[in-house]
Amino acid sequence: MVGDDVTVEQCFKALSREQADLLVNSSTVLVYKKGETIIKQGMLASNVLFLEKGLVKLNVDSDGQTSTIKLVTSNTFIGIMCAFANKTVDFSAVALVDSTVRQFDKSRFEEAIQSNSQFSLLLIKLMSLMTNDMVHDLTRLSRKNVDGAIALFLLELARIFGSNRFELPLSRIEIAEVIGCSKESVTNSLSLFKRDSLIDIDGKNVELLDAGKLQVIARNG
Repeated sequence: MVGDDVTVEQCFKALSREQADLLVNSSTVLVYKKGETIIKQGMLASNVLFLEKGLVKLNVDSDGQTSTIKLVTSNTFIGIMCAFANKTVDFSAVALVDSTVRQFDKSRFEEAIQSNSQFSLLLIKLMSLMTNDMVHDLTRLSRKNVDGAIALFLLELARIFGSNRFELPLSRIEIAEVIGCSKESVTNSLSLFKRDSLIDIDGKNVELLDAGKLQVIARNG
């Protein structure tokens, strides 16, 4: 039986030693600096990418507009939901901080899927959960007003970095792309939160001073 929560570790543990060795030996570890493009939309989908360490944003360009659909954290596949859908990639991925990515050969990955039913089942479950989370996050943000979306975004960053004090990995324009509003709205909300002593912000350096009130705004906004 597959439980409700499936982890990457469970997927890889389902592989035999020989299968795991074949995957690892066919992989390449690449290091990307902050701001570097990891995947360009439209490139051939010849690899399965796994973020070993860092923070990455997934973007979709459509009708001349860019939308950020997901922030990918360490120990997570990058866009694996789309890896087997088309010959080309339908999104781009950019490193928000210095990031380490393991690049698996797609054909070797497919061999493991075909030869190991437990690995396949766990991977399908993991991909389904990732898709569900992404849809849930996008829906949740779209239903918020700007203040609610900004509060939710700041709380999520605090969770990702494990601290109420962190450096914003995104510009104001990029934050606007994440939550679906204007740069001016983002700037105004951050200024309002600072004025009300909910946050302290200086450039990209942020400290959440009242996470409790931010949670209320995120919930009700």
